[in-house]
Amino acid sequence: MSFGKLFSTIDTHVAGEAFRIVTNSSIRFHEDDVQAANDALVNGFEHERNLLLNEPRGHRGMHGCIVLPTKEADVRLLFFNHKGVSPFKYEGLLATLTALIETGTIAQKEDGIYTIETVQGIYTVKTVVKGGEVISTKIDSKTCSRLNEEKDADIVQVDNKRNYVIYECPTSIPAIELQHLAAIQQWGIQKTVELSNAGVQYEGVVLLEKDEGNASSVRSVTFEKDGYILRSPGIDTSFAILTSLDEQTVLKNESVFGSCLEVSLTQSDERGKQFSVATEAFVTGTHNFILDEEDPLKEGFLLA
Repeated sequence: MSFGKLFSTIDTHVAGEAFRIVTNSSIRFHEDDVQAANDALVNGFEHERNLLLNEPRGHRGMHGCIVLPTKEADVRLLFFNHKGVSPFKYEGLLATLTALIETGTIAQKEDGIYTIETVQGIYTVKTVVKGGEVISTKIDSKTCSRLNEEKDADIVQVDNKRNYVIYECPTSIPAIELQHLAAIQQWGIQKTVELSNAGVQYEGVVLLEKDEGNASSVRSVTFEKDGYILRSPGIDTSFAILTSLDEQTVLKNESVFGSCLEVSLTQSDERGKQFSVATEAFVTGTHNFILDEEDPLKEGFLLA
């Protein structure tokens, strides 16, 4: 076996959504500008991205993050994901910062406030750290607004960039529960195909079940463009749902397997609404991945 390349990562999750944070690799950037570096990552390094995201090292639900130095913030973060997946994830910011603090890669700050540079701008994250463990991370959204209200769906734009189409549970799905997962998956695949064929621009399709006894509590499932079920309630999704609920200022959003996110309204005006979310990310492991040039599956594979 020949060690062609070595990749060091920290694996994390936020409410069930997995992130692989690359701390050392053969991926190198000569660009100083964050957009130029992101373009270089998206348009190149295909072999490296496949190795880190695909099976047998990764899976369809794995998201990639690369940490870089910057003079503009405490850290620069670039995302790389599977085809068709949103190029920006709030969860990735929280997961990365948690991993860097808990592994001692960046120093703890007394005020717990950090800045992260991305291609979407610079975000501020507030942390609470006890005994070296990050027990809370909090981040604010940009402007979210309802684009239009269809007969059976709302279309909401998060951060003036990412569109989510929200449908309430049809009668064919009794409830958002694991026992109805087959019906939920079938509905999601059909709906994503329908919207894509109609030319609708979206990042996710949201299936929503309201709690009749508690207006601030919902259950939801988010489908990405290929019909894949997001493995968390989704921060973007939670912001989108609360945008669509005119009278609500707080929301508890629960996934089909029971993980939760809670978001709250921080500002509302004629342009739209802004929200905050506080949650905890968890480090699940550290890895050294090896590229063996003799491996016939060196770039991995995906089973949809």
